[in-house]
Amino acid sequence: MNFLADVTNWNNHRPLLLWALKHTKQNNLPILEMGCGDGSTPYLQHYCKSTGKRLISYDYNKEWADKFGATHVEDWDSIQHEQYSVILIDHSPGERRHIDIANLADKCDYMVIHDSEPSATGYMLDKVWHLFPFRRDLITDGAWATIVSKTKIIPPININGFNIK
Repeated sequence: MNFLADVTNWNNHRPLLLWALKHTKQNNLPILEMGCGDGSTPYLQHYCKSTGKRLISYDYNKEWADKFGATHVEDWDSIQHEQYSVILIDHSPGERRHIDIANLADKCDYMVIHDSEPSATGYMLDKVWHLFPFRRDLITDGAWATIVSKTKIIPPININGFNIK
């Protein structure tokens, strides 16, 4: 599967996700997906199958969880988290994202956050940016995506066709 094929606003997190996966390929930690979707889950499932990595996917919406074979979760606080190589944040309800980002900040090498544009104030991401000394934004006309880390320097990322600052 080509992570960079047909990338638009609803799935523009894939280039950053691909970068994070490449930079954590050597560790055996699982990948966490908070919120399933056509723009991430099939790609992560394919990646994990081809590399032997473990994918842990959760979704608040039972239909989405069932569609992708993920774990349906009604209470995000009920999850017993472990250490992960990469975490994708794209779950609902959106007002919950900043809480889980803060709770998971120490549990990964890289975290990719979808819908991170400054106008997306409902996600309250301004409450968590200070937790991460390393950050890059993928900027598009609509939704943005952001990669952050507390421990890993994120150098300039150059992927043709994408504006990453």
